[in-house]
Amino acid sequence: MNKKDNFISGYQLFVTIIVTIIGVGIFSYPSSIANAVGTDGWFVTIISGAIVYILFYAIYRIEKINGFKDFMDIVKDNFGAWIGKIVGIVFAFFNIIIVALGMRIFSEVIKMYLLEKTPTEFILILMLLIGTVVIRGGFKNLIKLNEIFFPIIFIPMIIVLGLLALHGDFTNLLPVFQNTPLSYIKAITLTTFAFEGFEIGYLAIPHVERKSKIPKVIFFSMLFITLFYVVASIISISVLGLEQTKILIWPTITMIKSINIPGYFIEQWEGVVMVFWILLYTTTFVNLYLFSSILTKSVFKLEDVKLSSILVTPVIYLLAMYPENLAEVYNIYDNVALIVPIFSIVVLILILWIISMVKRRDRR
Repeated sequence: MNKKDNFISGYQLFVTIIVTIIGVGIFSYPSSIANAVGTDGWFVTIISGAIVYILFYAIYRIEKINGFKDFMDIVKDNFGAWIGKIVGIVFAFFNIIIVALGMRIFSEVIKMYLLEKTPTEFILILMLLIGTVVIRGGFKNLIKLNEIFFPIIFIPMIIVLGLLALHGDFTNLLPVFQNTPLSYIKAITLTTFAFEGFEIGYLAIPHVERKSKIPKVIFFSMLFITLFYVVASIISISVLGLEQTKILIWPTITMIKSINIPGYFIEQWEGVVMVFWILLYTTTFVNLYLFSSILTKSVFKLEDVKLSSILVTPVIYLLAMYPENLAEVYNIYDNVALIVPIFSIVVLILILWIISMVKRRDRR
């Protein structure tokens, strides 16, 4: 790869991984994990974070073995042209489904807390237009956008979580380790999907300037994400209680609304946090949207990502509008949470890694 194509610094890779993985799921995550394993959500989250770190490191090894080529080049080299195309199409479609479901959840949250009378269709179309404009600037400009948004998003959110912790009752986290091994296994499957988006490594790693620093960057980015999920889960239960956390769809927003500090000029904390969360979701959406468009471009051998984004946009819109209500959205989301990690882990990591290792041994 030409050195001019290596335009991502270690810090830019760090923030890109974080803003891609942490998206709409952060608001519903405490509820999902509480329903799965009760007060042991923090423990399962740590295990899931460790698993995803290993998978992410495997992506780095796959890229390194294959000379840090683009994703579709690696797939075609190892699976063959036709099977590689099929794998690319399936992977692109799964990414589009994730983007579509995330966008529908995003629009429902926006309608409930900010724009009650605004049609869902309008919010979806507006977000798609914003995403299309951003990705037309290319991956290099998107990386810079991730770098700018990261401190703007996470510094206020960390401050808010700190304020919430002051009002928490951490005895609500007791007792611990009261679940069966099977419950933990099922919960790990669920929480692993909360880290979905780590496949962005296939897109970003080939363009990193100092390749030797990538493993360390992956470790610290996954540590940040895991701790963020752990803290959000612990604070939700400590502030709201276990049973209340279970029944709420978005417990994170509910507990933010409970902040009441006399003398402070901010009265509607959830409105402030929603602004930063919109920025967070925008980065998540745009990164995955660009990845899906690049995959589509490579599979169908299109001239430019601008053309592939035009093809991807209506598919995202139709899939996002397919569920009739929020309950159906989360029902589909749960089913996708079982299928997508299997494909990503078994096909795109384990099998691809094995084939790459065998081919490297044959070349030697």
